[in-house]
Amino acid sequence: MEQAKVDEKGRVVIPERIRQKVGVGKGSKIVVKAKHRSIVITKKIEPKEFNKSMEGFLKRGSPVQVSDPLKLKEIWS
Repeated sequence: MEQAKVDEKGRVVIPERIRQKVGVGKGSKIVVKAKHRSIVITKKIEPKEFNKSMEGFLKRGSPVQVSDPLKLKEIWS
């Protein structure tokens, strides 16, 4: 577990090791949410990137119904 401080302007520096692990770099977009008494920061995934990451999950003839990836992202978000 890494620790960080909040500065006088409310900014937090995410440790480099964690940024590299999740692929967040300069200019990356993130989503910040309050959940219970925690702050949750996640990397924002653009629809194109999400669609690409979902390629190949369902194969033809699969018993699972094929869904629109953008609809799945909407449910997932």
